[in-house]
Amino acid sequence: MKIEAHITKKDLINLNCYFFPRNRGTWIYFMVLFLSIFVFLSYKDGFTFSIKSTLIGVVSSFIGALAATLIAWLWNLGCILLMSNTKSGVLGKHEYVITEEGLSESTEANEALIKWSGIDDVKINKNYILVRVNQYLFHMLRRRSFSSLAKYEEFGNILSSRAGENA
Repeated sequence: MKIEAHITKKDLINLNCYFFPRNRGTWIYFMVLFLSIFVFLSYKDGFTFSIKSTLIGVVSSFIGALAATLIAWLWNLGCILLMSNTKSGVLGKHEYVITEEGLSESTEANEALIKWSGIDDVKINKNYILVRVNQYLFHMLRRRSFSSLAKYEEFGNILSSRAGENA
């Protein structure tokens, strides 16, 4: 089974928006920032834990950690968008073929075979089939790349059933 997908910068933004709140690393980063800010504010206040100072510390730490997390995400997203192009094989035409060995991908820049055992997970939502190779590497197959919903679901189901399979 073969499909051709055209990946745009908008797709990269959508992918990052989808995974940002679902990534465990995001929440670890947020909690480390939150606790660090709270400890710093508590230290600065002489570790006096009145209801008022504790509430101010918690709210300030939450807002600070949230702002810093969002700024870091925007910075990363900006870097991704600046570095992604067709020459690197991230944007543009991607041909995907399901073979007995795995998922074959071909772009202007490269050709690759992702063996079934090398696919960590497959997520299917209403707009994308997301093939996760590792925690930070995904292949996106847009719904609009398929001629019908049935072909989209069939492709996704084959990937899901074979993912992680030993060759």
